This record gives sequence, structure tokens and C-alpha cells, in this order.
Amino acid sequence: MSKYSKAKKELKKIANKVGTNPVKISISDETSLFSPFAENNQTVISGEFANFLDNAVKDVPINEDLTLEITTNKYTEKSISKAIKNYYYSEFIETERKLKNNLLLTLITLFVGIGALAAALILTYNGTLVLLQGAIDIFAWVFMWETVDLFFFRRPELKFQQHRQINLINAKIIIK
Repeated sequence: MSKYSKAKKELKKIANKVGTNPVKISISDETSLFSPFAENNQTVISGEFANFLDNAVKDVPINEDLTLEITTNKYTEKSISKAIKNYYYSEFIETERKLKNNLLLTLITLFVGIGALAAALILTYNGTLVLLQGAIDIFAWVFMWETVDLFFFRRPELKFQQHRQINLINAKIIIK
């Protein structure tokens, strides 16, 4: 067994002992917890705190319920919980919009690719302009690959983000 595999095995043992849920967060500078900006007079967490939360929960499996243990002296569970939910709900809506745009773009690239393939087939059977036919073939396959990329590679990433946002919206928050 190599040094790398031994170290990896030891790290897995440590991770299993420590556990990832609940996520324990200590807030020392409470002035940067909430964003000074808000839509519709709703409190939201700051972008800095949201980035910290995203990194803190990345080790928690997506199918597990999330619990956040937050140590703070200044704020109540209700105010922090509401700010987290408001922030991640708006992020969820934005991801939903991206998913719809992704699907629309996927369909457009699919139809353009199919149309270009049909044009290439017509040129092949007419036997005209072999050079143009090759260019259209390449154009068609680029659009077909973009369709595959959008639907099978980018869409799952957006779905994963959305699941993580749902976990944070539904997270159980404990203030200590």
C-alpha cells in the first residue's frame, strides 16, 4: 500500500469519527452576518457569510437533513433562520431560472444541429459543393455536442446547486 492510499484511508477514518452533521459555526464578528442590502425589506445574510456556509456544508451529503449549530451572542434563532432562508430562497429562484434557460438553449441547439445535419444530408445526396458540405457537417456536430454538454453536464450541476439550496432553506438552526 502506497503512502497516498494510507493517508487517504486515515483521513476517511477521521472524517467518519468527526462527522459532518451538524455543522458548527461560530460567529465572532456579528456585524458582517447580515447584508446591509435587502429586497422588499427582507433581511438576508451577507454574501461573505453565504460563501462561508456553502463551504461549511459541502461535506454534508446532499440526501441528509442539514443542521446548523451557530454560536452567537447577539442574534436570535428566528432572525438568523429567516435571513438564511430568504437568501437561499432567492438563490433557488435564480437557479430555477438558469435551469429553464438551460432547457431552452438545449432545445435551440438541438434543433439547429438537426437542421444542419439535414442540410448536410441534402448536400451529400445532391453531390454538390463537397467543401460546403464538410463545413456544414462540422457546424452540425458542434451544435449537437453543445446540446449534449448543456443537458448532460451543465444541467446536473445546476440541479445539485438547487438541492443544496433546498437543504439550506430547510436546515434546522440551533443557536448556542
